[in-house]
Parts: sequence; C-alpha cells; structure tokens
Amino acid sequence: MDRFDANSYMLITKVPDYFGPARSANGDLAKTFIPAIANFFVISFSSDWRFSPTRSREIVRALLDADKDVSYIKIHSIQGHDSFLMPIPRYHEVLRTAFNRIARETGP
Repeated sequence: MDRFDANSYMLITKVPDYFGPARSANGDLAKTFIPAIANFFVISFSSDWRFSPTRSREIVRALLDADKDVSYIKIHSIQGHDSFLMPIPRYHEVLRTAFNRIARETGP
C-alpha cells in the first residue's frame, strides 16, 4: 500500500487512549466543561467498541452536571466503530435535523 503507512494507523488508534480532558481538573469531567459556551450533541452507536455508548453517556452526564445544553441519541447499528461512515437512515435523519436546527438558529 503506497498511500498509507500502517504505523500511522497504530499511532492514531492510541491517541484516544491517552487523551484525558479531565486531567487538568483532577478527574472531574463536569468541571472541565464549565468554561464551554457551546451547545452539545452527542451521538453514539450501539455496536461501537472504540467510543462506547457507556462512555458517551458519561460525557452527557458530565455536561448536564456542568449545566450545559446537551442532546444525546444512541443509534442502533451492527457496523461497530465505522457506523458513522455507513448509510444508516436514522443516523442521517438525526444529523440532518441537527444541522437544520443550527442553520435556523445561526442563519441571517
């Protein structure tokens, strides 16, 4: 394969293992989110082993504890971590709705 070095893929898959957004807040993820001014939208896929629905719900809980505006949905899928790349009608419907809402709220 001339286009992609397999070693870079190995490194990319390790980055999330070492990412600790709450490290600077003594492990308190909610405290980490306090300065944020965005609205949040968290999507998980039922079969994603890399970013599990359990972890997504932990993030949602921390956002709620930080009094942030957050929406969450878990999409049923059998494609695992690559689900976001697949033509899953419910996923596309949810994204379209979210993007349309953002466009209405920020449009002219």
